[in-house]
Amino acid sequence: MTKKSMITQSELQRMAKVAKAEGVEVWMEIDGKRYGVSPAGPKPKMNKVRPEEFETLAEWQAWRDEKRVREAEPEALPKDFAF
Repeated sequence: MTKKSMITQSELQRMAKVAKAEGVEVWMEIDGKRYGVSPAGPKPKMNKVRPEEFETLAEWQAWRDEKRVREAEPEALPKDFAF
């Protein structure tokens, strides 16, 4: 006997429709695990930004943390993963 899926195919299809129509990522959290879909197409490249261009410290820290994750473990992230 097989275990029931955490997300049904119809839920994934609905998420994919929204992601494609709105051009956004759609995420669902179940039992502490996140599942998501992204719209197809090229991923936007991260602009080279100077620290002075951020309006708040929190905004800069979020950018810095994303950059560190991207540089440290690019092979550990799924190919369709985007920040």
